[in-house]
Amino acid sequence: MAIVSNKRGLADNVYEQLKEWMFESRFSPGDRLPVDDIATEMSVSRQPVMDAMKRLELEGFVSIVPQVGCKVREYSRESLHDFYLLLAYAEGLTAELAVEKATEEDLINLRVISEQIGRISGQKLATPDMARLYRTLNRKFHKEIRRIARSPSMTELVESMGDRSDFFIATSGRSIFAEKQRLKDAHVEHEGVLKAFFARDAKQAGKAMKAHILETDVAMQEHLRGREEAAIASTKSNADAQQAPAAKKRRALAT
Repeated sequence: MAIVSNKRGLADNVYEQLKEWMFESRFSPGDRLPVDDIATEMSVSRQPVMDAMKRLELEGFVSIVPQVGCKVREYSRESLHDFYLLLAYAEGLTAELAVEKATEEDLINLRVISEQIGRISGQKLATPDMARLYRTLNRKFHKEIRRIARSPSMTELVESMGDRSDFFIATSGRSIFAEKQRLKDAHVEHEGVLKAFFARDAKQAGKAMKAHILETDVAMQEHLRGREEAAIASTKSNADAQQAPAAKKRRALAT
């Protein structure tokens, strides 16, 4: 695919494309990101790809090791848990500010987005498409709340954290929002936030938003713990399979 340059600059376009690939689960934590191959695929030179990688490193998506190369950054489950605690408080505070500044038109916009999210689980979509649609509408819902808060400095900070959350979910191996029950639960949580908005209850909106983010953390922890346990079981099974011939031979010699 060719990247078309525009006024944002070539490196910006490469950056946006790389980040979108990450959000689409094209990469897993620890995967190498071969700069030359990416440059060829995007039909650009090496420099804009490296510029984009450096930007992604600053945002926590990529690790650059001198003389080795670039790879998708890896995080422990504990680090992710700490991150979601911080995001929960940040998103909760943003919601509180937004309630105090929301107009009737703002509330209607949030209602429309929430209803769109609520219809996803009833649609006949392939799992990746369902997860992608939820991500798009969920980002829209949260972005609208940040806009309503009308606090540019906070919006910029929380927006970057929202991107990090999408990155964690997308690179976890399977989107937790590919499961219809989690989609339904997330919609109920959004509706709880929205109910507080319509009631003009800032504290309750913050509380509901915080609970929504923490539920995402719970789902992520359960998913990642399951992956770790499956990996351990697979390693043990492979080790047992490798040892079986030797054990059989020892028994035969013993007899």
